[in-house]
Amino acid sequence: MGAMWRADPVGWLSRGYRITNGGELVGNVESGAWNSRGTIELVRRRFTVRRDGFWNPWYELADGREVLARARSAGAFRRGFVLFHGGQQGDDKGGEEYRLEQATFFGRAFELTRRGEALGRIRPLGFLARSAEIELDEELAPELRLFAFWLVALAWRRASAAAAAS
Repeated sequence: MGAMWRADPVGWLSRGYRITNGGELVGNVESGAWNSRGTIELVRRRFTVRRDGFWNPWYELADGREVLARARSAGAFRRGFVLFHGGQQGDDKGGEEYRLEQATFFGRAFELTRRGEALGRIRPLGFLARSAEIELDEELAPELRLFAFWLVALAWRRASAAAAAS
């Protein structure tokens, strides 16, 4: 499949993760306080994640002013995201379409697919663990793999907040 990356929280209450591959630093992923923005850092590049819109918003991965990828919720009753990467990012018809969906109904793992083909998984390393394993196809751009992880971490935070509120 692909390289096995590991995501470990930077601190006890932090929304940041350190991403490694066999102990070597790949980058960092950070979420903002209100789930509306964040940063993704690779060794020599820094990307921003921002929210665009209110009702079913887009999450955009940007390099400066250039939008590299966009994602939005897969639907009201589905836990996951539809992603678009490459091409013109002005609307949902730009670039290659990917699906990032919960692998099983009760599990926390997410699977990334393109045209029905499995490209890998992002899964927690334990039942309540915040550390995760990112195993996605190496042909995918590293920033796209980290953006997918940012979205999964967002879904985990939302599910945790909903469970705490009930």
